[in-house]
Amino acid sequence: MQYIILDLEWNTAYSNRLSHFVNEIIEFGAVKLDSRFEIIEDFSSFVKPQIEKKLRSRVKNLTNISNEDVAHAEYFEAVCNDFTNWVGDVENTVILSWGDMDIRVLIDNCKYFFGDKPQIPFVKYYVDLQAYFMARKELPKGQQISLANAATLVNVNPDEFSLHRALDDSELSSVCFKSVYEKESFRRAIVTCDDEFYTKLLFKPFIVSDINDKLIDKTQFCCKCLECGEMADQTSDWKFSNSSFHAFFICRDCSIKYRVNVQFKKNYSQLSIKKNVIVINKEK
Repeated sequence: MQYIILDLEWNTAYSNRLSHFVNEIIEFGAVKLDSRFEIIEDFSSFVKPQIEKKLRSRVKNLTNISNEDVAHAEYFEAVCNDFTNWVGDVENTVILSWGDMDIRVLIDNCKYFFGDKPQIPFVKYYVDLQAYFMARKELPKGQQISLANAATLVNVNPDEFSLHRALDDSELSSVCFKSVYEKESFRRAIVTCDDEFYTKLLFKPFIVSDINDKLIDKTQFCCKCLECGEMADQTSDWKFSNSSFHAFFICRDCSIKYRVNVQFKKNYSQLSIKKNVIVINKEK
């Protein structure tokens, strides 16, 4: 099995064809690692923009990539094919990236330029290196650590690398990877890029706003008095605003009025429910 750490840079471009913005890849960078996780090969290539010819100022300032750098590069299709050839044995390769955003952007670019299903031709096995690093370092879930901060955490000076350049970022990622690698935990982190992988990755979580939707758990539409523990009486209809349903309640025994907010958010594999009970006033 070989390990390749990939990093991408992109320009946010408006597509007239799709009538929305696309993160168009402008640079590929990657390193191949041997069994001791030392770099044995690297890949670096600019990509000539097709959706928008000029790079945005923010992108130029962040990456130090100029319009001249990408003007004479190959188009995405050619660079992607070159990279696939460079990867070689896809069946025995694990692709890693710092966070899954690069993979999402790759999917969008493959769909846009190849017009195929959202499969990336050179990815069969994948590891989100950022998530793996955070798990190994036992960092809090729900937060994301930047590559530069991760390097500092393992006593590496990120200033020795050109951050936000694809090849340098992949090289720095390899240093962070080597510092936390453990055989069994890494084996568990590898995912197979099958149809379910793409479906899960591309699923967009959404807030349920229709009170009659089958996803709504109406047992949440109640209020227990925070003072006496008895059920309060509902005094208004449920209304939806600011991403949640809300209604008003009163506990007749305690003379306390409440506002209850309930949010239903559908993720790929579960429905998350957030409920807040807020005291409006407490009457004597």
